[in-house]
Amino acid sequence: MGFSFRFFTSPFPWLFLSAIFFGAALSRASRTPFGTARLPLGGRSQICDSERAKTIKWIFFSLYLSLCLVGFLCALFIPGLKKMSNILHLYFFLGSSVFFFLAFRFKKSIGALALFLIIALLVVVLLFIQSLTAFTGETEIAQIRVIDIQVGDKEEMKLELIPSKPGRETAIIEMAGTYFAPVVSVVIFDDCLVFMGVKTWYRFRGITSFKLEKKNGETVFRQQETDFYFPHALGISERLWSFYERHERNIPGVRSVQIEMDLKRARELSSYSVRVQNDGGIQIIEVD
Repeated sequence: MGFSFRFFTSPFPWLFLSAIFFGAALSRASRTPFGTARLPLGGRSQICDSERAKTIKWIFFSLYLSLCLVGFLCALFIPGLKKMSNILHLYFFLGSSVFFFLAFRFKKSIGALALFLIIALLVVVLLFIQSLTAFTGETEIAQIRVIDIQVGDKEEMKLELIPSKPGRETAIIEMAGTYFAPVVSVVIFDDCLVFMGVKTWYRFRGITSFKLEKKNGETVFRQQETDFYFPHALGISERLWSFYERHERNIPGVRSVQIEMDLKRARELSSYSVRVQNDGGIQIIEVD
């Protein structure tokens, strides 16, 4: 998902747009129509229609308020209601509304300053949103569903591996043990590149399994011999991965080239999402 799309799926730009029109509406409502002004017309003077001035005033007020409502509804439904649960959004909207009210109400005195602050605020908001999406973003590479699991002397599990890439077939795997671990080769980039939108490169090779055993009074994980590897791994090519692994020290912007193998205990009839974080690391999250 590109940066421009992620920008519009955040509530902040929509609240900012809504605050502009709300401030304009308040500014228009606070103005007094000048119904007693005299206008020259063919050597004569004409009194402006006070009722007409009031009508124009409230027409613009209604228009601005309607646009404000449209922006607010976009902030609610485009990013989703869950993203609007933070009190920070309310403070942002109220603060922006007060700022734009003053900017529109007193154009001559703070107009230039208002324009400068608007530009500065936009830059700050853009950088803030970019940092959030860059360092908290993730890419789902597969889902794993536990079909059956047996515990006791003979620990076994049956898994359904569903790759996220379209066109890849689902695999049914029988494995020893009760812990599964996706095997993912990753190229992790420096934070400055992640901030600019570069995501962790991955090569999803397959899945392996582990079993808990007792050794010298301690519980240890023992890898089993029931691995599953894709005939053609998902993600970057083997040639590209090998090149980065060999020249890791000499490639600018590369923080680490490594293989992730994170363990997760399988629970019967549960489903898990395997995700690669933008700034490195693998997460295995139970989903509904």
